Amino acid sequence: MDVTELHDEENLQVQMQDRWENYGSQDGIADENDPFTLQGAPRFELAEKIDCLLNHALTEDENLLLRQTLGMGCRQRSVKDLARQMGITQKAVQLQLVEIVNKLRHHDDSIQLWKYLNR
Repeated sequence: MDVTELHDEENLQVQMQDRWENYGSQDGIADENDPFTLQGAPRFELAEKIDCLLNHALTEDENLLLRQTLGMGCRQRSVKDLARQMGITQKAVQLQLVEIVNKLRHHDDSIQLWKYLNR
């Protein structure tokens, strides 16, 4: 199956449900190129941990700005588009993004996420 065709969340959700139904069964063959695993950690589990970190560490506005900038759960938007939408300069948006990254870098939950990735 070519995963590049499956970008919408509904198809990904169906695939994850199928995987859950077959979890622990012996009739499946392990795929080393499985797009849902990342160094032994299921991608959906990693996504949940990242989502939890962002929701816990950031305000709603910061969370939305970061998600739109990175295209997390929505279409990726440029700094120029975000500045136009927010009615501020591009430099102000860039400064907010720097503050957000610094906030995440020094948050306690970030350490837990790092430990999870390097287990």
